[in-house]
Amino acid sequence: MKPVLGVFASVLVIMICGAEGAIAQLRPKPPQKVQVQQEIVVPPNETADQLLERGNAYVRLGNLEGAIVIFRAAIQKNPELTVAHYNLGLAYAQAGKLKEAIHSFQRATRLDPKFAIAYSNLGAALLQSGDANRAIPSLQRAISLDPKLSVAYYNLGLALKEKKDINGAIANLNQALKLNPQAPETIYNLGLLIQTQGNITKAIAYYAKALQLNPEYAEAYYNLGAALLIQGQTENAIGQLRNALQFRKDYAEAFYTLGVAQVRAGQKQDAMQSFIQAQAYFNQQKNIPWAQQSERQIQKLRG
Repeated sequence: MKPVLGVFASVLVIMICGAEGAIAQLRPKPPQKVQVQQEIVVPPNETADQLLERGNAYVRLGNLEGAIVIFRAAIQKNPELTVAHYNLGLAYAQAGKLKEAIHSFQRATRLDPKFAIAYSNLGAALLQSGDANRAIPSLQRAISLDPKLSVAYYNLGLALKEKKDINGAIANLNQALKLNPQAPETIYNLGLLIQTQGNITKAIAYYAKALQLNPEYAEAYYNLGAALLIQGQTENAIGQLRNALQFRKDYAEAFYTLGVAQVRAGQKQDAMQSFIQAQAYFNQQKNIPWAQQSERQIQKLRG
């Protein structure tokens, strides 16, 4: 589960997002078209504030590369414009350029040491880059500046989860949930942590609650199905795993676990097809150990 980032800000208003969007369904590839790189023109007479708003317009259009060019131009005009560094960091993060995002968020926090959401996003970017150790102090700083910043508690919970501090992770996710009770990601991650403590029944209740809030949450369907399978509720597990695959067509783990459930239900032909699908997607992901494990399951069924 990825850390949650804040949304883009204007000159005057700083806003915070509540949660990640739903998983998008895969669609057939459109016909190939010749793509022409559009040159991003920076109006020379616009002020830094005007360029900032222009960059936000590029974001709303989904043109992150254009937004990056414009935000950088705004910073050239006014290197002290904190929100431009912050928005540039968000654009970099959404474009998958985490190193650049981290640098921009650091600049924003240096310019404004009380910019809580910038510290939260810095922590989120560090966590997403795999550096939980450096993420934790930034997230703790965000919380100390704004004790009602639910997204910072959420991200800190994820960081502590990476550090195997289960109790600390649960405490922070519970605080995030108290501040934002309608966040399915928070409820889902609490379910995962509670399951690691051995309370599968309670974890199932959390997954079901997350799905009430987001009926297209593929990971919640998957973990609900896997937990039901552990409890011996094979038919219910099969149904939930199929739900996961409805919203994430290339979910290799869901195909594999579905195959296991179908074997238990005596549905050997269906299981064979599930393991074949799992193997194909594991190979696509270059996950060789699980592709090999899928092949062993296929050979077992054929034997």
